[in-house]
Amino acid sequence: MSAAAYTDAVMLFGDSLTQAWSEGSLAQRMAEYYNRRIDVVNRGFGGYTSTWAIPVFEQVFATKEAREKGLAQEVRLITIWLGANDACLPPTAQHVPIETYRANLHHLIAQVQSPSSAYHSPNTKIVLVNPPPIIEDAWLKSRVEKWTDFGSQGPKPDQNRDAKVTRRYAEVCKEVAKETGVPVVDLWQAIVDAAGGEADDQLAPYFYDGLHLTSEGYAVLFKHLTALIEEKYPELNPEGMTMRMPHWADVDMEKPRIAFDKVLKGRLAGEL
Repeated sequence: MSAAAYTDAVMLFGDSLTQAWSEGSLAQRMAEYYNRRIDVVNRGFGGYTSTWAIPVFEQVFATKEAREKGLAQEVRLITIWLGANDACLPPTAQHVPIETYRANLHHLIAQVQSPSSAYHSPNTKIVLVNPPPIIEDAWLKSRVEKWTDFGSQGPKPDQNRDAKVTRRYAEVCKEVAKETGVPVVDLWQAIVDAAGGEADDQLAPYFYDGLHLTSEGYAVLFKHLTALIEEKYPELNPEGMTMRMPHWADVDMEKPRIAFDKVLKGRLAGEL
């Protein structure tokens, strides 16, 4: 078990778009961005919705009591990236009505920000990320291919997503950001801008199955997320953060423990 007091954390919270830890994914890029300065904790859950995210949050985000006892890391930043599954068309099981999605985002934010919450964490900064565009034909093709690969058992998949519906959920995420004062990465617009439009062929390089991002798609998100962090939360810019252990060249080769004891004293004094 990693020592909780060793370093603080960034928590990436969301669905499969967050869960991915492939080359070029958000988690991979953020881990490199904060390398040796802060832990990046991936709490993405494929297929989950904002409704399911609430009881999950209550298990993966430490309570105020646990943090005060030194039993959990301090989360300095949490990204909340939900809505892609909520926007599934009914009667798809994952469908979450849009006003419920709005309320769920409000609830998650309040869990962190409200002093009456058991999870109140005033030192945790929040960034919302809205759902990206989708390519309807590519998504349906991907579902049918998986159905075929698994022996064509059960009903043949039909279309369970609509780009216009997903766009409305993306807009609601932005509205919640405005209502709560929480910064948001408008990933929908960022990818459309990078692609030069919303046509399928324009969006294709950013999605490998019409829904999930390629490395190019994550590059767009990473660019906008890190720009937002550096603007809104400059104290979380890794360029200004101290490495948790000294650079090797700063260690006395004859008496190396001195450098490491200094780190420990700094942590105990609250300086790190």
